[in-house]
Amino acid sequence: MLKGEYVVVKLPFDFQIPEQILKFDFYNLSRTSDELSLVIRNDENYDYKKFEYEDHWSVFRFNSSLDFSLTGVLQGVIKPLSEKNISVFVFSTFDTDYVMFKTENKFKVISILENLEYKFLI
Repeated sequence: MLKGEYVVVKLPFDFQIPEQILKFDFYNLSRTSDELSLVIRNDENYDYKKFEYEDHWSVFRFNSSLDFSLTGVLQGVIKPLSEKNISVFVFSTFDTDYVMFKTENKFKVISILENLEYKFLI
């Protein structure tokens, strides 16, 4: 489980990423042909509230590198959460996947996944 709360920010497509963001300990930046999204801790010194945003997210990641040939790993986590009406926001890096969920559901998420024998490092 990552420490703190996170925010998903929708940036203008032509937005120039400030050097300040690139120096944060943790951020995720995704650009497609029609969208630019940023995930950061909401306590970073950055004025994201001037953009469209969704805040109060918690994040966990898989503790080990996930081989690209693995299948069903995310489904094993997302399906039981969706069955309990918990929405998620997922992003990936080369090594692993990150799952975001609303902080108000934190203890519910931990309980559901621990019952499925997932372990959390907090």
